[in-house]
Amino acid sequence: MTCGIVFLLVALATPVIYGGEPPHGVAGVDVIVKQRPRDRAVTDARGNFAIEALAGGSYRLTFRARKAEDLRHSTSDKVIVATMYSIKIDGIKRAVNKNGLTTDDLLAGYDVDVDLGPGARIRGQVAAVASKNMVWLPKEPGTNIPGHWVEEGSAEARAAPHHNAYPLSIEGVRQIQR
Repeated sequence: MTCGIVFLLVALATPVIYGGEPPHGVAGVDVIVKQRPRDRAVTDARGNFAIEALAGGSYRLTFRARKAEDLRHSTSDKVIVATMYSIKIDGIKRAVNKNGLTTDDLLAGYDVDVDLGPGARIRGQVAAVASKNMVWLPKEPGTNIPGHWVEEGSAEARAAPHHNAYPLSIEGVRQIQR
């Protein structure tokens, strides 16, 4: 019995040890039924979406990320930016699992063809498969270089006096810019 319990514990722990973290969902991606543009959804904070029952048939779904013109509206001086994405779709005749999508793919609009049975409910997830940490470097006093995002740990981030001297909040950045 002891061997059975130990085996069960090892079997349950294995996905955690070897599997790593699951992909993080991507919020704010528009999912549009191309043949019926009024039938649409937007991914939630976990990257999940659902489109209510459609008549059976073939449809094309367009996945389009919203362009983040200014991430500086964030309340943090650190963000995580996705670099690779996946799309999973269930509730259709043949499940879809697309991997290796780039930011450019989603900004341009990525089309996926699906076949539905009658009254099917399309559901799925857009997830970030790879990401990188970014930090905000505020405008350097006495220069014309505006504040901007750089990859955390990059040579530019390490060389920035503001980034290394003390952690900045949005309020701190605003006070420096004044």
